[in-house]
Amino acid sequence: MFASEVQMWLLWFACREPAHAPSGDDDTTTLVHSAGSTPTPTGHTGSTGATGLGHTAVTACDALPDQPLSQASADIETTEDFDFDALGRLVFVDPFGNIAGADDQADVSIISAGDSDTDARGVQVVSTGEILVNYIGGGKLVTVDPVTGVVTDYLTGLSGPNALEVGDGDVVYLSETGGAPRVVWHDPRTDTSGVVATGFTYPNGLALSPDQLTLYVSDAARGVYRVHRDDPNTQEWSDPELVVAVDGDAYDALETDVCGNLYAVEYYSGRLYRYDVTTEQATLLVDLDTPGALLWNAIRWGSNRGGWRRDTLYVTSRVRVLAVELGVEGRAQPVDLAP
Repeated sequence: MFASEVQMWLLWFACREPAHAPSGDDDTTTLVHSAGSTPTPTGHTGSTGATGLGHTAVTACDALPDQPLSQASADIETTEDFDFDALGRLVFVDPFGNIAGADDQADVSIISAGDSDTDARGVQVVSTGEILVNYIGGGKLVTVDPVTGVVTDYLTGLSGPNALEVGDGDVVYLSETGGAPRVVWHDPRTDTSGVVATGFTYPNGLALSPDQLTLYVSDAARGVYRVHRDDPNTQEWSDPELVVAVDGDAYDALETDVCGNLYAVEYYSGRLYRYDVTTEQATLLVDLDTPGALLWNAIRWGSNRGGWRRDTLYVTSRVRVLAVELGVEGRAQPVDLAP
């Protein structure tokens, strides 16, 4: 880690940047709505989120800020996805295939030395504290011990595994991009697997709703779909329904907050949106685009450990990580149960 990178991250604590509001008249845009309906920019009502780490209090769900409260960035190179572990680190796979962790001062350490397979896609931490990593070329999902760095094959024979999401009981959801693209699940408690949904072109990001009854799936060619189930203890899902159509750019990473809102980042432009799934209204939170910066393809809420805040959405372009404080917390995560 270069000294300049550490200094840049220290600015997050010493001198927070003012938020930059989106410019123009298109700050709030309706992406998809039913014929004859008139979506409004109001959010969900009747609930509020929790307060994280004694920092910014979470705003009521019906009055979320329409722009970030602050922004900061640090130069951390990731291959694609990342997550936050129980030891207070941002965990990721670096360009050399090493599984690494960065603390909130941007100091990077190697958790597990890399091998020849550097094309890691999904990264998620489960309730045991272990790190899951998808390798698209190797067709496998592995577990990584966060202390010893030991890597163990978890699921093999997958067809182009891409995005990862983890629900209660450490049930794994992953998108397969090879063959007939689809989303599948695996339950470690019963060692059983199955199919959530099919019919996608290239499934990218995945995000569960707070109640885990809805799973959102971004498709690079079409937009964002959702599938629904009536019981979180079953894997009986509805057919995919398109809720956000592609409009000139592809959506990749997805997340949800405690209010049930969906967040999506555009792969090439870096525009970050909050999507109200009740009113079908999208709000442009910030335009992350900079000259020559492509591949905005991972977003995660902090873990409330080690300084990585749950009311802050972290976004990567593979060469830097941007912290966007949004005044609302992300949904509960499996790492919350880790000791």
